[in-house]
Amino acid sequence: MLRMEPLNSTYPSAAASSSPLESHVPSNSSGNGNEYFYILVVMSFYGVFLIGIMLGYMKSKRAG
Repeated sequence: MLRMEPLNSTYPSAAASSSPLESHVPSNSSGNGNEYFYILVVMSFYGVFLIGIMLGYMKSKRAG
């Protein structure tokens, strides 16, 4: 398998991506999916909060 050399930030490199929109993936991924789990938990809390607001709004409109 190919091994990447550390990139010196002082000098521009030809291997650096030309597009600023490309995502940077580090070579050693020691996260083991914890990043995705964190995003899932945060989005779940947001979804529960949003559903609660929607249900409260619909309940108040139906009662009136």
